[in-house]
Amino acid sequence: PTLAVPAPTAPPPATPAATPSTGGAASSPAASSPSGPRASIRSKAHRSHEDIPTTQMRKIIAKRLLESKNQLPHQYMTVEVEMDNLIKARVEYNERSGNKVSVNDFIIKACASALEQVPEANAYWTPESLKFHPTIDVAFAAATPAGLVTPVVRGADKKTLAEIAKVTKDLAGRARENKLLPEEFQGGSLSVSNLGMFAITEFVAVLNPPQSAIFAIGSTVSKAVMGLDGVLGTKQSMMVTLSHDARVMDAALAKKLCTTLKALIQTPALIFMG
Repeated sequence: PTLAVPAPTAPPPATPAATPSTGGAASSPAASSPSGPRASIRSKAHRSHEDIPTTQMRKIIAKRLLESKNQLPHQYMTVEVEMDNLIKARVEYNERSGNKVSVNDFIIKACASALEQVPEANAYWTPESLKFHPTIDVAFAAATPAGLVTPVVRGADKKTLAEIAKVTKDLAGRARENKLLPEEFQGGSLSVSNLGMFAITEFVAVLNPPQSAIFAIGSTVSKAVMGLDGVLGTKQSMMVTLSHDARVMDAALAKKLCTTLKALIQTPALIFMG
């Protein structure tokens, strides 16, 4: 017996390729005709979006971000910081003082102390000269319905943790209600952008001109470590990335600022000294 072999099926006729002509039109009828299937897909896609007018704040934020990335030579450094001591210090501080101080409040205070110890980093660039700030003012990123703003904690090096906590709570609350005065979110020595509460482990922030530095704070995570006695344990660590203006801070100065901040966070008692 012989097996019946089906006759080969002829392939479907090939669709002409859409090749551009000298006038820029495609040779494919579907591509060249407004009523073809491709035109139909395009028109449907165009109808799928919604236009929402940008607010004045959004326009300002977009303009400043573009200026920052185009005009400021960004450089970056990342350090891993052990958080166990700071976490314990925060719990004990809140229990003893009766205040509610956040990790971010500790970091703002640590940044102010770092600038106090590395005053050459408390400056910004102008074409004529480096200008040094007379005070240490630390801004922090606050999300609002209209966009991201950076309220400033003035004289952060002179304030206690409780005072910083009170100021940040007030500024963040009024920022969300769009009630900040212009002088409350302008200027500043450097900024802190903390996404740790959103489980972002590491990121890079854009400089907020005329500031020359911004610290991007990641989330605190547990890591397995081998102790000196050979016993496996855990530690809490956090990634901190510094974005800095290379015209103001070279690599050596940026490294000094990063390592100073790291030492302050890992040994919180140093924050209150000086």
